[in-house]
Amino acid sequence: MKDLQELPEMAELAYTDESEKLEREKKPSILRFLLLFLLGGVLLAGLWYFTGSTKKAKAPEPRDKTIPVTVAVAQEESVPIEIRSIGNVLAYSVVNVVPQVSGQLKHVYFKQGAFVKQGEPLFQIDPSPYQASLEQAEGNLARDRATVQQAEAALAKDMAHIGEMEAMLGKDRAQAVFAERQDQRYKVLLSQGAVSLEQHDQVDTNLAVAKATIQADIKQVENAKSVLEADKAAIRTARGQTQADEAMVHTAQIQLGWTTIRSPINGKTSSLNVYEGNVVTAQSNQPLVSIAQVKPIYVTFTVPEQYLDQVRQALKNKTLKLEANIEGVKENAVIGDVSFLENTVNTSTGTVTMRATFANEDGRLFPGQFVDVVVSIPAPEASVVVPSTALQTTQQGTAVFVVQEDKTVRLAPVQLQRSSASTAALGKGIKAGEIVVTDGQLQLAPGTKVRVVQGVKDGSGD
Repeated sequence: MKDLQELPEMAELAYTDESEKLEREKKPSILRFLLLFLLGGVLLAGLWYFTGSTKKAKAPEPRDKTIPVTVAVAQEESVPIEIRSIGNVLAYSVVNVVPQVSGQLKHVYFKQGAFVKQGEPLFQIDPSPYQASLEQAEGNLARDRATVQQAEAALAKDMAHIGEMEAMLGKDRAQAVFAERQDQRYKVLLSQGAVSLEQHDQVDTNLAVAKATIQADIKQVENAKSVLEADKAAIRTARGQTQADEAMVHTAQIQLGWTTIRSPINGKTSSLNVYEGNVVTAQSNQPLVSIAQVKPIYVTFTVPEQYLDQVRQALKNKTLKLEANIEGVKENAVIGDVSFLENTVNTSTGTVTMRATFANEDGRLFPGQFVDVVVSIPAPEASVVVPSTALQTTQQGTAVFVVQEDKTVRLAPVQLQRSSASTAALGKGIKAGEIVVTDGQLQLAPGTKVRVVQGVKDGSGD
């Protein structure tokens, strides 16, 4: 019985424990629900705020609002093809001044970085050893010239002596002829007994002497001629030595002249590499100074391969125009002439190298400087031209806003052929005479009503 009485109490205790357990499990669920509810409220409030702000920012302008714009009339004209490139200024030529003779550098006649003229003295190398060499060579030349004169005098003397001996030979031959005739007569007289044998022998002896004398004269003439040939050989030797001396004198004069180094070109000097008092060596690897010719001057640049045919044709027709804008400013433009077109296309960049020559009389172009190069080629035909400011870039491509008769605008897609800094040539899209918007496009949409504030040639407004 006691156990039965305790059973309801135990059941009630178990029920109480289960209720407390459920109550404990219920409290976290309520807290999570409240947190999720609050977080959702915050997100909804933020979404409403940003959605309302965006809608307010993107609220379209009412269609009946008139937008002030600036306009221009499309014209039909020829717009030259303009190719823009970055050019690098190069010196027309660069000369490294190297000494031709060795010696001490006595004087520098110019200031570093100064402009020098062709023929102007730049350096002076000690000339004293080269002056001494020149004087020695001139002395040797004078001596050998005197030797030539002596040899020529000896030749003249020997030639005169030969003349005397030949005259003597002629005389002795005449006497020999007389002696021979006399000998023949005495032979006849001897046979007739008119003369004695002794007289005949005397005449015969005279003939033999005359013949011997002739032979002696001939030998003397031959010896004299041999002497004459020796004299001529001596003259040739002396003259050869004289020519060698003249060459030595000329070499000494050249070397003496090299002691004064003059500018080979007109140009601007660099900094000095060797100063006064130092000893310089002939044909040294280090130049004394470098001179850059800047009047005229070169500018090298590249053009895209796609314009190669037009560039070549314009060069052939002499219609290509070229200018370089210093620091990109149009007012600083200088005009030049193309002097070189590379014979190959650079396959890495797809460009062709060109070189232009500029007079550069005012010296504004400086070696190493970068300039904006503009190459202008005449257009093959006329195109519809509008200001470059009228062009708009859309997802479909290039377009312009066209003002219609009812003062609303339409967006007209156009084909851009070429453009310059101020104008654009169109292939198709609009016609000449149509009015295009050049300023105020940011507030426009197709159908927007506009009010022209300036730009139309006839002055029309509203």
